[in-house]
Amino acid sequence: MSNFTKKQLGKWESLYDNLIEGVKIPLKESTSWILGNKHGLIGIFNEQEILYFQSSINIYKSVNSIIRGGVINDFRTMIAMVEFNVSVENAPLKAAKGPLALKIDKKISNYSFSIIQAPKIHLNKLSNAFNVVSDSTFGGPTVKSNVALDRLPN
Repeated sequence: MSNFTKKQLGKWESLYDNLIEGVKIPLKESTSWILGNKHGLIGIFNEQEILYFQSSINIYKSVNSIIRGGVINDFRTMIAMVEFNVSVENAPLKAAKGPLALKIDKKISNYSFSIIQAPKIHLNKLSNAFNVVSDSTFGGPTVKSNVALDRLPN
C-alpha cells in the first residue's frame, strides 16, 4: 500500500487522473498503428489494476516494443522478474526473446493501455511520480523494494 497520495502530485494530479480514468485500449498490434510519432505517458492496466507507467518520446514505438518483444523493455523485464521469478541479470534478455518472451506475450495480450501527452522535458519525472503514487504493480515502490530484497546474497 502506498504512503503517497495523488494530492502530492500538485498541478500534475489532473494529468494523472486523465491517464488512469481515460479510454483504455487493448494492448495489441491491431490497436497500436494509430498512435503515430508522439511523445507522452503510457499507463498499462489489467482491468482496473494499474500495472505500470512509462514515459515515451515515441508512443508508437514504445507500445510496440511492449507488445512484440524482441528488444529490451523495462515493463517486460519487470514482468519476467515479478511474475516468472527471473533474476535481475537475466530478465532483460529472457523477456525480449525465447520461450519466456512468448509467455509474456500471452500475459500482455490481456492488458490495456491509455496514453496522454505531457511536456517532453517532464516525461521521466512524471512517469516515476505516477508509479510511486499509484504503487503500480511493476513500477511502484513496493515491487522495487521486493526486488532489492530478493537480490540480497544468501
